[in-house]
Amino acid sequence: MVNFIKNRISTIITITLVSIFLTYLSYVVYTDIGEKKRYEAIFRYLTVEKGYKESDISKIEAVHSIQAFLFSYEPWSIPVVFNDEPNAIYYYHYNDGVISQGGISGYTESEVYKHFESVKGGLDKSKLSD
Repeated sequence: MVNFIKNRISTIITITLVSIFLTYLSYVVYTDIGEKKRYEAIFRYLTVEKGYKESDISKIEAVHSIQAFLFSYEPWSIPVVFNDEPNAIYYYHYNDGVISQGGISGYTESEVYKHFESVKGGLDKSKLSD
């Protein structure tokens, strides 16, 4: 009887550990595939549709957040940094094949965000009213 209980506990622990490992592994695969898909889509959007050269873009990074997912926010954040504005980060969204710019953080020396898509010619913060 004691051996039966030990075997049962051992089996339960093994099944639990394997389940945790498989869950973690599937999350890693999901985020890896998602990062590549979003990176390629944003890169194609910026270079083909918006006409940027590859040399204009300093960094594109697709980041997945479990916390955002749990709080029903967009789980993917895609920050982009352009070479001519190294201290400004432009955030993009990718949903069902549709790409949109979601916001900006950081700063530029002139307070003009040249790559802001909602305003022709960029966003000039110095001309915004308080």
